[in-house]
Amino acid sequence: MRPHPFSALVAIGLIAIAGAAHAPDSPSSLYVNASLGDDSNPGTAERPLRSLSAALARLPDPVTQSVTINVAAGRLASTGGAGMPDNRLDLARRMRPDVKVTIAGGRGSDGPPALAWEGAEAMVHATEGHWRLSNLQIGSGSARQRRGVMVTGPARVELRGVAFRTRSQSDAAVYAHRGGRAVLNGAIEVNAPFHDALPGGDSFSGLIATDHGSIAYGERAGATLSLGNGSLSARYYGTIELNCEQARITSWGEQSNCIAVNNSGRVDLHGTPVRLCAKRKGNTPIGLEHDGHVLAEGARITIEGTNDDAIVLQKASSFFCNDVELKGAFRRAAWAMSGSMLLAGFIGTVGAIEADTGAHIAVERIEGKLEGPVVARRCGSVALPDRNVTSR
Repeated sequence: MRPHPFSALVAIGLIAIAGAAHAPDSPSSLYVNASLGDDSNPGTAERPLRSLSAALARLPDPVTQSVTINVAAGRLASTGGAGMPDNRLDLARRMRPDVKVTIAGGRGSDGPPALAWEGAEAMVHATEGHWRLSNLQIGSGSARQRRGVMVTGPARVELRGVAFRTRSQSDAAVYAHRGGRAVLNGAIEVNAPFHDALPGGDSFSGLIATDHGSIAYGERAGATLSLGNGSLSARYYGTIELNCEQARITSWGEQSNCIAVNNSGRVDLHGTPVRLCAKRKGNTPIGLEHDGHVLAEGARITIEGTNDDAIVLQKASSFFCNDVELKGAFRRAAWAMSGSMLLAGFIGTVGAIEADTGAHIAVERIEGKLEGPVVARRCGSVALPDRNVTSR
C-alpha cells in the first residue's frame, strides 16, 4: 500500500524540524586580528581569525542568536576572500527575528580598525539580515574607494560611531536603495577634515537614499553628522531623517548642493541644528526639484557663504523651516518656481525673494534687514509679514 502524499510531506517536515533543532548555534563572539590572526584558528580571543570573511563563514544559516565579531585595531587590506570578493565585504545571512550580527572595532593608538580594500562598487554591501558596524573607519582615503556602505532591501545596517574616508565625484559613504535601511547612531564622520581644506582630486562622499531606501538616525543623544565634502541626496521615494544633536555639511562641488532632493525624495531634519556651507559661489546650499521635499519644522538651519542663491525650489517641490539663519551674502535668499511652495522664517540680511510660475513663498518673519527686491511673476505669490506681493 502506497503512503498517502500528505503523510510523506509531514514526514519530510518532521525531518526538517529535527535537523533544525540539532543545527549548531551561532557562536556568541568571534575575534579577528589582521596582524596576528590565522583563518585556520577557531576565532577565539586567544586564537583569532585573520579576516572578516573567515569570521562570517563561521556563522550558520540561518543565524539563530546575536553574534559580535570583535576586530582588533589595525589596517585590513582585504576581506580575506572567503566566499566573497577580497575587495567587497558581503553581508548576507538569513536571521531569526531580533537577531543581529555586530562587527565591532577595538580602539588602538592609531584609532579604530580601518577597512582599506579598494576597487569594488562598494566597500561593504548588505543584502540580507540585520547588521551593526561599530567603531570602524571605512576607507583609507584612496581614490579607488568610491562607495562606503551600500544597503539593499531587505537588509538593515546600523552604523554607530563610524568614520568614512572614501573619495568620489558624486558617490556616497552610505547608499540605501531598493528598500534598504541604514540607521545612524553616535558620531558619523564623512571626510570630516575637508570642511576647511580640500585636497586635490576626487574628494566627494555624501549620503544617498533612492528607490524607497532610507537613512535615519535611531538615537538623538550623542549623535552627530559631519560631511566634509558631500550632501544629503534623496530621490525616487528615498528618505533621509536626521534627528541628531547637530549636523554640519560642506560642499565644494559646482553642481552639488548641500541638501539635494528631487524626483519625489524627502529629507526630514526633525529639529536638528544644521550648518550648511556651499564653498563655490555658483552652487546652492539647498536645491530641490521634481517634487523634492524638505521638512525642517523645529530645526534651525544656518546657511553660510556667498552664493548666488541660498534656497532654490523647482517643479512642485516644498520646503518648510521656521528658522533659517543667513550668514553671508546671498543675491537671492529664496527662489521658487513651477508650483513649488516655501514657508520659512529668516534671520539675518535677506536678499531677493522671487516666486515664479505658480510658486508660493510665505515668509513668517524676518529678524534682520530685507534688502529685496521681492518679485512675483507668472501667477507666483509672496506673502511677507507686512504685505503680500502677487503677480498680475
